[in-house]
Amino acid sequence: MIYEFRNPIPVTTELGSGMLMYVRDGGTFCNDVFAIVLESDGRIRHFRSDQFTVLENPTFDIKNEQK
Repeated sequence: MIYEFRNPIPVTTELGSGMLMYVRDGGTFCNDVFAIVLESDGRIRHFRSDQFTVLENPTFDIKNEQK
């Protein structure tokens, strides 16, 4: 199943900053896969949850500084 976020979420990755667009369920024995659009070039890259950090999410009071 794919869940598309209504409001893209700002994140940071080892490849730079981007916006989290959607997540794909990996199933019972696999990691979920997150699609992130990189700000530097607009390319879509796919990451596991341990490969990016959410920069801001007011719902959960997340206010990280951008690296």
